[in-house]
Amino acid sequence: MTRSDAQRTAVGYARTGPDEEDARALSLDEQQGLIRAYAAFRRMELERIYTDVGVAGSVPVEARAGGAQLLERIQGPHTGLDLLVVRLERLFSSAAECVDFHEAFEQQATVLHVLDLDGSAVASDSAAGHLMLAVLRAARDMEAEQARHRARSLLKARRARKGAKPLLGEKIVRGYIVPDPVEMHAVRRISELARQGKSLRLIAEALDQEGIPTKRRAKGWSKEAIRLILKRIERNEVRDLRGRSAEADEIPPVGEESS
Repeated sequence: MTRSDAQRTAVGYARTGPDEEDARALSLDEQQGLIRAYAAFRRMELERIYTDVGVAGSVPVEARAGGAQLLERIQGPHTGLDLLVVRLERLFSSAAECVDFHEAFEQQATVLHVLDLDGSAVASDSAAGHLMLAVLRAARDMEAEQARHRARSLLKARRARKGAKPLLGEKIVRGYIVPDPVEMHAVRRISELARQGKSLRLIAEALDQEGIPTKRRAKGWSKEAIRLILKRIERNEVRDLRGRSAEADEIPPVGEESS
């Protein structure tokens, strides 16, 4: 204990999830009972226990009804509050949120008390609390670095495709290749009709009758456009078929007028 607890004002927070069937998960009454007992043992004046029922831990504190009220109370004019929670995950959705919370309210002298951290009670202003926060900061930094790494990898992959020739079922938007679901629908339909033995003319007529547009929104499908698409399918130049040559091999040769 690093300072006197005499007449210190405390607030508590308890939360239950939407579907908590884990036997280790404490009920709302059990959490409130532990908070009251801890406050009494430390001779704190427990002002109120804020609660959220049926709220997932992934929901940010400020987006919860009870959590928003708790933040409003801590941000009030009176400083020196003690905040009591049974476990970290009851209040915070991540290590980053816990550290950000502590750093934001440290100036108000708000002390976080975790009643059960691996079986022991820990206050953020104690030596054990400082260690807890140091570990959480390291976890937050690691999460942030992993997120940056994923973002860099995604950007690198997008840049690698920039300037490349799009496959069937793809289009270029602002210099980047992105999926083209309209063209992909036409390619699948052409593939289906070709497997049925339809000629180039009959395939073109079927697409026009079904209202399937060409890539450049021409008035109708031509036999030459169908031929070029089938050639690209044979070469696996299709977004969904890339790397699946067996599917292209199943398409029989398509004639000009055979049905």
